[in-house]
Amino acid sequence: MNESLVVFVILATLAASYFWIYPKYAGNDVKKMAWLDFALGFIPLGTSAILFWESDPTFRFIFFDTNWFVFTLLALTLLELPLFFWYLKARGLGKAYWQLMVGSSGSQGSGWETATVKSVEKQLNDTQWDGLRTQGAKRFLLIATNIFLMSGTVFLIVVGDNGWTALSLIYILLLFTFWFLLRKSVRLVADAPEEALDERLIQIRDRSYVIAYRWLSMLAILLATALLGFSIYTDSQAESSVFTYSIPLTWPQVQAVFWLIFAYTAMLPSMAVIGQELSKKGTK
Repeated sequence: MNESLVVFVILATLAASYFWIYPKYAGNDVKKMAWLDFALGFIPLGTSAILFWESDPTFRFIFFDTNWFVFTLLALTLLELPLFFWYLKARGLGKAYWQLMVGSSGSQGSGWETATVKSVEKQLNDTQWDGLRTQGAKRFLLIATNIFLMSGTVFLIVVGDNGWTALSLIYILLLFTFWFLLRKSVRLVADAPEEALDERLIQIRDRSYVIAYRWLSMLAILLATALLGFSIYTDSQAESSVFTYSIPLTWPQVQAVFWLIFAYTAMLPSMAVIGQELSKKGTK
């Protein structure tokens, strides 16, 4: 029964994706399709989490038993692959998708930019989101994003594994909202291919990745230092088994680490663009 319910949610998501969302909002844009596919994959996973997080029943996947997360992920992959290849073949996108994966479409860094030339050119001339592009709005967005990420991470680590952990789904949704607002605020410059930018904007974009790399390196060092500190503290205890460590992590705590790294990896370039703009205006 539980397996049938999960499969139904997956099939409904895939039907909406391949027969409405992808044709309407992605079309032949394989980059946009890839990002939409990533986001839509959280619908069946999130639904399974809401339904089975606390009860954690056993699921039967063909020849073996597993939990709700692995079953949903495997079933989603198995059911989506035929539709995925059908969509690529029907629209003649096989070559374009392969070029996206291997990064060989002809521009520097291709396959990794999350914005297309057309979308960047549209944003550079768009006034719809100008409210996000004032100095005050950018400063607020920069501060609010970091406070949100830090507080959300602390919440997921502290809350443990109980009914409150369902709020992590709201956290993930808001995380993507902040990512969206940051990109709109900087007109997609941080994610743009070179052919969409002039020389000045290319310099800003490239500088943002240097800054983002430095901050991401600092985050990696802090996490590695925390792990080392944990091992030293564990070894210092009288009852410890030297050089053997057990780190009990709940699912929300694993998510906390994953989404912290994922969020900063995705958002730091846009944050760095905002930081450059604010620092220049502050020196005038």
